[in-house]
Amino acid sequence: MLEAFFASTAVVALAEIGDKTMLLAIVLAARLRAPWAILAGILVATLANHALAALVGSQVAGLLDAPWFRITVALGFIAMAAWTLIPDKFEDDDDAVTTAAGPS
Repeated sequence: MLEAFFASTAVVALAEIGDKTMLLAIVLAARLRAPWAILAGILVATLANHALAALVGSQVAGLLDAPWFRITVALGFIAMAAWTLIPDKFEDDDDAVTTAAGPS
């Protein structure tokens, strides 16, 4: 059981390299100089997101075993792939003051 846990954790960790979350963490840590608080926030948010997804998935798994559901999921993945091709827009904020307490 632990072997499956570590294998899935390693696969997810490798898949997340270069993800927007990682890039956002790097930008926030460099800008706000509070890497531990940023990592803790990302950890809590990730755990909450995965727990909610697992809960919802386990509740509706038996209800959604139909061909139309597979087509809907496939279209959802295609839509997300298309959405990731749209570049993010960053606003330059030259007047921002960075402090140890966070953004001003």
